[in-house]
Amino acid sequence: MQQVAEIIQDLLIFVAALMALFVLFIIVVSMMPHDNPLKRVLTALTYRLGATMLAGLVAIPIELIPLIDGLYDIGVPIALIWYWFTFLRDAGGMMRSPHGPPPGPPYRSITKMTAGSRSSVMARRAGATDV
Repeated sequence: MQQVAEIIQDLLIFVAALMALFVLFIIVVSMMPHDNPLKRVLTALTYRLGATMLAGLVAIPIELIPLIDGLYDIGVPIALIWYWFTFLRDAGGMMRSPHGPPPGPPYRSITKMTAGSRSSVMARRAGATDV
């Protein structure tokens, strides 16, 4: 019996140490620049973990309401599967393109000017007003 208590004590110490490392890791990641791909992935992961924990916490009091409990037992796992699927789908893209989509061309587009538009542009440059 004493060995079981020691094993449980060791496990609790291990869990506390991992939790402290996790908090430290979150603090370090929060100090990174916003466009850092690791920060974006870990932020999305943290949101998913929080949503999963919240779903588990809300499930406890909802068990007492029969109809809502059944709907919750069906709807929340589907929503969580979709939420985690979107993370797994988008995580690779977040790591591959750290700065978002590539910027447009460095030049302006030039449109064809007609004779009438040229004269109005010249008049505006000269300071004249249209009458």
